[in-house]
Amino acid sequence: MPITICFYEDDKYTNFYPLTLVRPAYALRAGIVPLYARAKHQFPGAGFVFCCRAQLAGAVAEQFKDYPVNIIKRTTPQVLLLNGRIRQYGDLAKLVSEARLSTRFVAQGVTVAVLFTEASLKGMPPVCTPEDFSKQVTAEGDQLPEHETSATLYSYIWEVMADIESEITSDFRAMESSFPVAKGMKIHDGAFWVNQEDVYLGNDVEVLPGAVIDASNGPVYIGDLCRVEAHAAIFGPTYIGPNSVVLAGKVSSSSIGHTCRVGGEIEQSVFHSYVNKYHDGFIGHSYVGSWVNFGAMTTNSDLKNNYASIRVSLDGQQIDTGSNKVGSFIGDHTKFGIGTLLNTGINIGVASNIFGGSLVADKEVPSFSWGTTGSYTRYEIEKAIDTARTVTMRRHHTLTDSEVELLRAIAAGTANDIGLIRF
Repeated sequence: MPITICFYEDDKYTNFYPLTLVRPAYALRAGIVPLYARAKHQFPGAGFVFCCRAQLAGAVAEQFKDYPVNIIKRTTPQVLLLNGRIRQYGDLAKLVSEARLSTRFVAQGVTVAVLFTEASLKGMPPVCTPEDFSKQVTAEGDQLPEHETSATLYSYIWEVMADIESEITSDFRAMESSFPVAKGMKIHDGAFWVNQEDVYLGNDVEVLPGAVIDASNGPVYIGDLCRVEAHAAIFGPTYIGPNSVVLAGKVSSSSIGHTCRVGGEIEQSVFHSYVNKYHDGFIGHSYVGSWVNFGAMTTNSDLKNNYASIRVSLDGQQIDTGSNKVGSFIGDHTKFGIGTLLNTGINIGVASNIFGGSLVADKEVPSFSWGTTGSYTRYEIEKAIDTARTVTMRRHHTLTDSEVELLRAIAAGTANDIGLIRF
């Protein structure tokens, strides 16, 4: 039966800071595709709608031009509100297909999804907002049956990073039967391959002499218009997004977004897009937002000397990750000067400028910080925006009015949660 899937945000979005300061959780990526895109394999042919905080709506609408944002048209007999934090679908798709009544699907007491059947939708306007659906759930109250599902949700940002290897492999396997035949590839003599049958190269990819692509421990996907330079080593499972350049160094078990330049050593990390790590230095077990620049030799720690579990500070709250391998979580538009050292489990906000060549020991660095540990000042918002405009223009992107408004809202502390759905 035709169905519309409405991805929504709940009040746990702050557990994914600083990345969710500028994007909803379902736009995060653990593998090759964003979290929301996995629903295409679970619900073939479904229509998508994105619901998000009001302050994100403009930027989300610009990024996802093919999908409605915060507007839900009743064009199908069923609508499924799907929690944007979904991690594994388990039996959810099967339960939805078998449901004959509107149903709330829960996992350990937390709502994963709510299905609205045609009967429930009849009393709603033809064009709805997320709030209309939230009110409908409240109106149906105890008459809305609950069904336990084996689906799971992400609870914290470091869990997304921890899933990189399995999710790249899962995405690759789900997509490989439909990989298009690539054209224009230029593979130079002297490039080395291991388990080449698990390597996919997109259109116009260039691999230079001395490069190594090793898929013996998992698949490697390299998108259109990428260049892998001499002395670069890529170890799977790894995803390199379109229009990216891999320079000398080692990239392993990582998901690198589009239009990135990466060199040095990168291990089990997500780079969202437009990230510049051109020089030597190590980044491991980290999630990096868009438009981040790493100065030469910038390096993070992802393991304590005593191998103890790492604690992370989120919105001022100290949380034990339960893992001894956790690096950095870095917000969009943040820049690092040469020789910057990042402590284990550090959280750095949006549009900060960190420099000084010393260890950044703070567990949580606020957005728009300027300087280094013990001597931060406030990065003036208009200067930060001017820098963002300059940087984005270098990659042939114009900083939009919605992006500017969002940066100003974050700087002013006026960011709000209007548009969340709470069940």
